[in-house]
Amino acid sequence: MTIRGVPRRRSHRPAVPPPRPARPVASPPAPDGPARPSGLRLLRFLAAICALCGLAAFPASSVFDVHSVTVRGNHNVPTVAILRRAGIAPGVSAFRVNAAAIRLRLLEDVRIADASISLTFPRALVVTVRERDPAAALVVADGYVLLGADGIALARTPSPGLALPLEVDSLALPWVQIGSSVPSSEARFGAGVAAALPPTLRPAVVGLRVDQDDEIVLQTKDGVAVKVGGADRLDQRLALVPEVLAAVRARGIRAEYVDLRVPGNVIVKPIPAQPAAQGSAPAGAPPPAPVAAPAPIGVPSSGHAAAGEH
Repeated sequence: MTIRGVPRRRSHRPAVPPPRPARPVASPPAPDGPARPSGLRLLRFLAAICALCGLAAFPASSVFDVHSVTVRGNHNVPTVAILRRAGIAPGVSAFRVNAAAIRLRLLEDVRIADASISLTFPRALVVTVRERDPAAALVVADGYVLLGADGIALARTPSPGLALPLEVDSLALPWVQIGSSVPSSEARFGAGVAAALPPTLRPAVVGLRVDQDDEIVLQTKDGVAVKVGGADRLDQRLALVPEVLAAVRARGIRAEYVDLRVPGNVIVKPIPAQPAAQGSAPAGAPPPAPVAAPAPIGVPSSGHAAAGEH
């Protein structure tokens, strides 16, 4: 008798995958040398702190203090006033010198036209100023007051220097403050005229006066006074003065004054002739001629026709 076996059913369960091999773990590299002590890190940290502290204190070190401050170019503005306005003095740190700010402070003084600051690091500081050129030296009781072209009082001096002396008839100044406009319209007018003299005329003029009628009288090196009048068309008459003086000299006239106030005429008053000493005239000599009155003269190529010529 034959016995057959019963066939086994196949299982539908998935086969269990084989376990994956574990990845090898890399071992840390072996140190090249012996382990560094932790105290070294602390030393580095302390060194960095010290370096930062030194850097912060570097500008304040006395090594960089300015040892000398020199002011150049000033004639009327005192050195003490310049340093006070600039706000600098020996001992200040070179790192605190702001040249642009110092220049702006100096230009606030109306007597200073320009300024520059140079530092020879870190020891020497040089302040160079260019003062405003005075146009006139107003004559006052105790000397002169230098005036700019706009009538600003620049300084008090015992002498006019290179400025044109300016006299104002019946001048009465209640006060004079350096750096402010002089309280006299006549003085301000005279200073403006002094600054506006043509270059061809300025060397011949040694003084200027504003008379009671607010008219300008020029005093020349030849001793001739030139009356040029008031502000109306004054520039035209000033431009005529050199040519008029040349014509007077060419005619050999010793003039006391020249008057340009009459339009179209130049009036000249000769200096009176000195009479001869009594008894010195030879017998039969004619008597001295009478002094001529002011007379108009013609000026060549001036464009102003004269009434006559004497």
